[in-house]
Amino acid sequence: MMNETIAALFVLFGVTVLVLAYALQPLREARAHGEAPARLALQVQYERVLGMLRDLETDWRTGKIPDEDYHELRRRYLEEGAALWRALQEEKETIDWKARVEAAVQARRAQLRRKGA
Repeated sequence: MMNETIAALFVLFGVTVLVLAYALQPLREARAHGEAPARLALQVQYERVLGMLRDLETDWRTGKIPDEDYHELRRRYLEEGAALWRALQEEKETIDWKARVEAAVQARRAQLRRKGA
């Protein structure tokens, strides 16, 4: 009985570790690619809104939501999604701009080193 309890706890611990590793994978990938946590948060929110739009559409088609509620919710979700999309694009442009500036600085430093050598 005691061995079964310990074995069950080990299995539960292992499953918890695997679930956490899976759930945190996007964050690790974003850091590996140099993405800012703010951008990742925007992407998660944007995907959440897209999911809400899909669910809303399904609920409306199956008759779970009346027309007037559907149109109002759809309008709100579309506005929120558009705002998040614009924020993602602005964040992307900011990241690209920083990378360009850094590349220009590195190129200038290399050029100055060649002249000095």
